[in-house]
Amino acid sequence: MNTYELTVILRLKELEATQEKMKEILSKNGITIVSEDPWGNKKLAYEIDNEREGYYFFATVQTSPETVENVIAEFRLNHEILRYLFVKIKAA
Repeated sequence: MNTYELTVILRLKELEATQEKMKEILSKNGITIVSEDPWGNKKLAYEIDNEREGYYFFATVQTSPETVENVIAEFRLNHEILRYLFVKIKAA
């Protein structure tokens, strides 16, 4: 199991439903959320799909590299997820 930092930017409309869907995707794929830090609504640096603001969600998660690929594939299919980023944390 590797440790990753996950950052996701969500659309503001129907935010609660989108958050639940995102967490459902993570849990369905067996990702363990170690810590969660919602950053809240922020203005985007540039417009994405006619959106000027987004909800930023940051979490530290543990999973395998294959699972990350599966989650990315599902995130791509969800129109309410504007951007996402998995960054692998090196073991100390």
